[in-house]
Amino acid sequence: MTKLARLIAINKMSKKDSKWIHKEIFRILNKDEIWIAAYEKLKSNKGALTPGSTPETMDGMSLDRLRRLKDQVLSESYAFKTVKLTYIARPDGRKRPLGLPTANDKIVQEVIRMILEAIYEPNFSEFSFGFRQGLGCHDALNHVEQRFRWVDYVIEGDIEQAYPTIDHHTLVGFLKERIDDPRFIRLIWKLLGCGVLEEERIRYSKTGIPQGSIVSPILANIYYHELDKFVKNLMNIYMTPIADRKSLKTAEYKSLEYQISKLGKQMNELPKQSAERKLLSNKLKSLRNKRLDTPSLKNKPVRVEYVRYADDWMLGVSGEKSLAIEIKDQLTTFMKNTLQQNLHPTKTKITDLRKGNVYFLGYEIFLPLNRPISTYKGKGVQTIRRGNPMLRFDIPVSILTKRYAERGYLKLLTKGSRPISKSSYTVLEDHVIVSHYRSLWQGIYNYYLGCTNRGRLQYIHYLMHMSCAMTLAHRHRTSASKIFKKHGKTLTIKIPNTDREVSFPYRSSWRISDRGWLIGKKVIPPIVRYANLVSRSSLGSPCIICDSEEGSIEMHHVKHVRKNGFRYKGFTEQMALLNRKQVPLCKQCHQKVHSGLYDGPSLESLRKKYEKI
Repeated sequence: MTKLARLIAINKMSKKDSKWIHKEIFRILNKDEIWIAAYEKLKSNKGALTPGSTPETMDGMSLDRLRRLKDQVLSESYAFKTVKLTYIARPDGRKRPLGLPTANDKIVQEVIRMILEAIYEPNFSEFSFGFRQGLGCHDALNHVEQRFRWVDYVIEGDIEQAYPTIDHHTLVGFLKERIDDPRFIRLIWKLLGCGVLEEERIRYSKTGIPQGSIVSPILANIYYHELDKFVKNLMNIYMTPIADRKSLKTAEYKSLEYQISKLGKQMNELPKQSAERKLLSNKLKSLRNKRLDTPSLKNKPVRVEYVRYADDWMLGVSGEKSLAIEIKDQLTTFMKNTLQQNLHPTKTKITDLRKGNVYFLGYEIFLPLNRPISTYKGKGVQTIRRGNPMLRFDIPVSILTKRYAERGYLKLLTKGSRPISKSSYTVLEDHVIVSHYRSLWQGIYNYYLGCTNRGRLQYIHYLMHMSCAMTLAHRHRTSASKIFKKHGKTLTIKIPNTDREVSFPYRSSWRISDRGWLIGKKVIPPIVRYANLVSRSSLGSPCIICDSEEGSIEMHHVKHVRKNGFRYKGFTEQMALLNRKQVPLCKQCHQKVHSGLYDGPSLESLRKKYEKI
């Protein structure tokens, strides 16, 4: 049995028993397959060539290097390097911290993440959507649309400094509930205590997991899984069971329902054009009108709905506001006593969905005061009228326009905004400008595809479309109208030296029927992905140039070769044509490529070697 098969067994056991305690997890690290899968998962990431606190990167990886790393971890002599802390500018002017681990640390973290995923993924809550393979923001928003349409009040949860305040002892305590392996727990402790390098000063802390770390998302999900379980327990306590909801109807309302049903059956037995049927029809209408004015329930049934995406969560309550306040107080106490964290006193608030908006995952969500009435034909009666509570999902235009104004695409006015030329792009070629704006708009459109106010989406489209045309006009010192006249509404530009064209995705139709969510994926069993990564790996393959299998064959990134200015004429171009991002090279060929002394084989011979690999 391979060690990947051991991961499959762990995954199946977790599905079978959510409280199963896993032992001797550390032994999984004993085989090469899991290390190869970890490297293959990371090798093409954007940060593969970004150094951390040491100069090492993923470039130059080999089986020997992986085995040395594995042996260090198994002997418990491996020590995580300090995480290099950098800051990314945010649109609002603030900076977000981002940790940069070393290349070896990334591989060890990925191995840890794979094991934790096999253990915990089958048992994560159905209400959790963040950082799970096959799920995303639209899955969470679709859940909100389906389940929150009946709620009256929403508790918007905001955790004060969620990631930096995760308590290490509390987190490890949660891990020990499912993992009984001291060596694996010690490895987790080493990871949590590695420290942060900031401005040449090392800082250690007993709380927090670094943002940007590979293993941070699943550790956060494990931590907040306790919140999911607590909310699930609250739902069981407060929600009115479906079987009991019918018993809540008043006697008068039940009597009217019985009379209406009885009249409907009598009408079915009579000819459609008979006078008696018409009398019964009039009586039926009067009974329905009376039913509309009659209170249907003794007490309103209670419903509690919940959704969480990473550290962002909402809880909806259908019932009295006092119940929402009571639940909010219980959540505050749980967060403080169990998770050692605090809810923000002002940002965590209770909102009436018919009087205000809630902000979740970039959308403004509310419920209209006047619910539309839909009619449909029912069995035994002519028509049935029913209120259709439909949540509205709006684009926060002011926030979005401010963000793109700070990036130079728009200019904010006293009321609204207007498109402007992005002057920094005027040095680029026309097709590059249009391609950039195309990607920018496509990202906005795909994310806000679920917007119910299509006019707002059309407005953002107009701003991006005009900004693109104005940038082209600025580059050629002409007007936007002449640019449209030359390239059409779609701003179609031919890419030089190719037969391809690039254009802006201009839209003229903004029908509400086009809205929707990009969902349909499911949580993919992780072991299938890992097995495919191992089988496709080029680690241990012969040198792509000389076919040598002797010595240490290292995987070198073609991108890294290009950046470092290797003078091997045509090598990077050949690799690009072969769609190769990493290539195996022996030390001799690597030195020759670097020095520019080696002419190299033809593209056709390289293609044949590539097909073998």
